[in-house]
Amino acid sequence: LQKACLLACGIIPREGHTLGEILERLGSGFVMHSEVTNVPKGSGLGTSSILSAACVKAVFEFMGIAYTEEDLYAHVLAMEQIMSTGGGWQDQVGGITSGLKYITSMPGLQQHLQVAHIELSPQTKKELDERFVLIYTGQRRLARNLLRDVVGRYVGNEPDSLFALEEIQKTAVLMRFELERGNVDGFAKLLDYHWELSKKIDAGSSNTLIEQIFSSIEELVDGKLVCGAGGGGFLQVILKKGVTRQMVEERLKEVFMDSL
Repeated sequence: LQKACLLACGIIPREGHTLGEILERLGSGFVMHSEVTNVPKGSGLGTSSILSAACVKAVFEFMGIAYTEEDLYAHVLAMEQIMSTGGGWQDQVGGITSGLKYITSMPGLQQHLQVAHIELSPQTKKELDERFVLIYTGQRRLARNLLRDVVGRYVGNEPDSLFALEEIQKTAVLMRFELERGNVDGFAKLLDYHWELSKKIDAGSSNTLIEQIFSSIEELVDGKLVCGAGGGGFLQVILKKGVTRQMVEERLKEVFMDSL
């Protein structure tokens, strides 16, 4: 990861030049260290892209290189291609830019991300904080494998996949609308619809364990979706009004004992 960062940022050349020549140009050497703590690999939370973004930002600031948020997005995307991790083009935005975001980009190989911040009323933010819960499945799945399947279906013009991808774009717009007008219930319903669409794009985004978890808490939640690639990692749910996190935790312990 550190080497990919130095390559993407232009600190070391792709080929040629000895270590001595590179150090002479830099004026000295330096130590790079990166670590993700308390977040499991394959969590679906975009940690690889966020860690890459943190490395790029650190190198830019250490070297005194002026940059914009768009520069960070582009350099992280280049890093992911160098490492062949297959991360999404928008994952890094989650960690670099604070708050709730609506992210768009036009078609084409060169992606120019447009990031719009979603403004929530204090009441909506409080309700969302109270009703939003993450559940860790204990399973891992690499995004790279998912993306190969998704792109394969898209290139193959599979009707279900093309329909679902088109619908997900529309659903994202509606989600933003419902949150901005303070309708968390409406947002939860759209989250549920998104989950059904995700399974049309890639059946592997769900599995027996995920379906069992969702089924066991069905009457406690209004909306559900996997994070990231799915097939494991974290699940996100919107609780019904009046339901607490403790009630969900107790139900899961009752059904799965201590396996979650």
